[in-house]
Amino acid sequence: MNIYLDMDGVIADFFTELARHYNVNHWKDLPDKNESVKALKGTDFFERLPKFPTSDELVEFIHELTNGNWYILSAPLRDDYDHSISLKRKWLANHGYTPKDAYFSSVKEKYAVNENGQSNILIDDREEKLKAWTQNHGIGILYQANKHSLKELKNLLERLHSFTNLTICSTMFTLPRNEKETIK
Repeated sequence: MNIYLDMDGVIADFFTELARHYNVNHWKDLPDKNESVKALKGTDFFERLPKFPTSDELVEFIHELTNGNWYILSAPLRDDYDHSISLKRKWLANHGYTPKDAYFSSVKEKYAVNENGQSNILIDDREEKLKAWTQNHGIGILYQANKHSLKELKNLLERLHSFTNLTICSTMFTLPRNEKETIK
């Protein structure tokens, strides 16, 4: 079983930077969100994303849990594939995050099962990505760093990781909100 960690919304604060980039109070204030994201093409946006206050703790935990055998699985910016991937790799290096490998794909579900037929885990903030993941026999965990409890995520990962031979298990977990841990 491998653990895959998404970047935007999980360890990189995409939406705070999006609001800052367009000088609005909240990203939902943008008149056309899709066009606003498309307009990021060719910019240094992905390299300058802030990390969440919980990012280091989450990455360190997963790194220790897996003895360094964990992966990044993040979607590149449509129509700016190579450039956005390059910036996401720089972002990882700038923050000292050292996954075993980093994959950049909008079709994340192709990584749902490993070569031994075991279900892999994806931690992602987008439910639609997790639905495709679980439909392909992976284990999905819905986690958005500014909404969900890191403590609950760590507890769940410890329990799941203890089952070393989970073969073809299609499940999605949604973590409870923890108002004390929620980042405003």
